[in-house]
Amino acid sequence: MISIGLPAIKSSFLSDAISSILDQRYKEFELIVVNDRKDLIIREKVLSFNDSRIRYIEEDTILPVVNNWNRVLSYSKGDLFILFSDDDICHPDFLSELILLANRYPACDIFHCRVKKIDENGDQLELTTECPEYETGLEFLENRLKGNREHFAPEFMVRTDKLKAIGGFVDLPCAWGSDDLTWFRLSRQNGIAYSAEPLVSWRRSPDQISISGSFAERLLAAEKYGEWIKSFILSVNPTTDQERNQFFELEALLPGNLENQKTFLMTVHAQNHNLIRHLIFFLKYRNRRKLKFRWVIYSLSQKFDKRKFNKR
Repeated sequence: MISIGLPAIKSSFLSDAISSILDQRYKEFELIVVNDRKDLIIREKVLSFNDSRIRYIEEDTILPVVNNWNRVLSYSKGDLFILFSDDDICHPDFLSELILLANRYPACDIFHCRVKKIDENGDQLELTTECPEYETGLEFLENRLKGNREHFAPEFMVRTDKLKAIGGFVDLPCAWGSDDLTWFRLSRQNGIAYSAEPLVSWRRSPDQISISGSFAERLLAAEKYGEWIKSFILSVNPTTDQERNQFFELEALLPGNLENQKTFLMTVHAQNHNLIRHLIFFLKYRNRRKLKFRWVIYSLSQKFDKRKFNKR
């Protein structure tokens, strides 16, 4: 059986998300919906579905994002686990295709599929890049650090006992990068399998983790992400020439990857704040952290370009 955990925070597209799960052709699953805010709209929407596969839980305490993910995981009864989102939707063959992968690659602990990116109206924006049907954990990590891959969370299915054995999802501030690091850990030993079919539609919205929340916390998360990857790479004991070459390439890729993440965060921050306040903030931050000044100039230029565009 598959356990699908759905931490319900937002209600706008929740009914669509639940409907897409209940419409799966593969029927052996449970849907665990956790409402830790006791939100009345969420409660009403979930209880409007009369389906015994739904386990609806209201919590008395609001936990940080990753702690809440792990709480949802603790309720799972299935051999396989998916962390779904309250504003994404899945194709009717989503579960059946991932089960086929799990049967085809019994040694793997993690499986994923291609993703269709949609806007708030459900219109397609683009598809994520295709991956090989199977790749080693190091190849998976390398392609992510090179920027060849775009990962989210709902398109991944993992073996429940393996995820629980590593302590659940890796904890980072605002959950920024937590899913990535968790997938890297689960793929390290036995690799990862993939379906090229776009079976999940990820919805771009203002509430997504990558562009919401405290900038300082997200910047801290990016730094911790880099530290975690560095520690993870150093823990690898290469046994073949190929692994040794990958090991050195990963070490070389990491600084640029971290720099790109910080540039992205600063650009988002620039777009969401007054230009002068933004400049003062980053000059102060630069003095504290010895930030490269070109990051400030780049993020300011992005803000300026956006303002010019909006005036047209």
